[in-house]
Amino acid sequence: ALSCEAMLKVVFLLAASACAHALDRPVVIAGATGRTGELVYKQLKSKGVSVRALVRNATKARELLGCNKCDESEGVFLADVTKPETLPPAVKGAGGLVIASSAAPVCHPFPFCHFPPGAGPVDVDWVGAKALLAAFASASSSGGRGLGHVVLVSTMGTTTPEKNPGPLGHIYFYKLNFEAHLMSSALPYTVIKPCGLGDSEPAKAQLVVGHDDQVNPSPPMIPRADVARVAVAALLQPNIAAGLRFDLCSQQGPPTTDDGLVDVLKSARWPWQREEVTGLVV
Repeated sequence: ALSCEAMLKVVFLLAASACAHALDRPVVIAGATGRTGELVYKQLKSKGVSVRALVRNATKARELLGCNKCDESEGVFLADVTKPETLPPAVKGAGGLVIASSAAPVCHPFPFCHFPPGAGPVDVDWVGAKALLAAFASASSSGGRGLGHVVLVSTMGTTTPEKNPGPLGHIYFYKLNFEAHLMSSALPYTVIKPCGLGDSEPAKAQLVVGHDDQVNPSPPMIPRADVARVAVAALLQPNIAAGLRFDLCSQQGPPTTDDGLVDVLKSARWPWQREEVTGLVV
């Protein structure tokens, strides 16, 4: 009989195997015109990966993504996670999914914030994200080619989610709930939980990982472009990234180059994920 630790290792390897060939199919980017999603989209495209942008506004897509027709012929799908009926065309035949969408507050200024009606954390980060995952899972499993890898860009700060709504409502609470939902879905996943997001240049600082909000560099910031680099690395290295959930931040130190991103993912593993299972027939 296998020990519990050995069983966890087997689950980890099976998840990695299930999505090892995901990138021979298109990758859907939810939130592709957002500040992080746009970078993920462009980085994947620059590496020759077939990408699909899930956007709500074609005009914004034209400005940010460089499309011309900005329609399905160019891999741009008008869809909204809060409208499940719009999602199936975008995920049909897809082999990967990056969820970079999030409820976006309107502040005048912070902390005087509100969310547009129907676009709050419960609508986008919980109900909408579940609808997107369900659509992708259904499409991914129907092709007989293995389940696609899901990379979720979440946030640090969910270890102690809000008891009472603050300027951002219950956004940490709903993000945490969706993380748990994704992790229980049987889909191969990577959950990236960045600290404060900035717009400075990537690969200029040392990337650090941790768990349970224990990463505390000063200042607690990371460029969005570095988050995008790690998300892309997770998609390209599913054998290493599948089954990981980790905090991500940056600090002064030797810059983490693209060649060092695999080591970033490896360092995010728990001890029982660092050893390969050998001698097992599964």
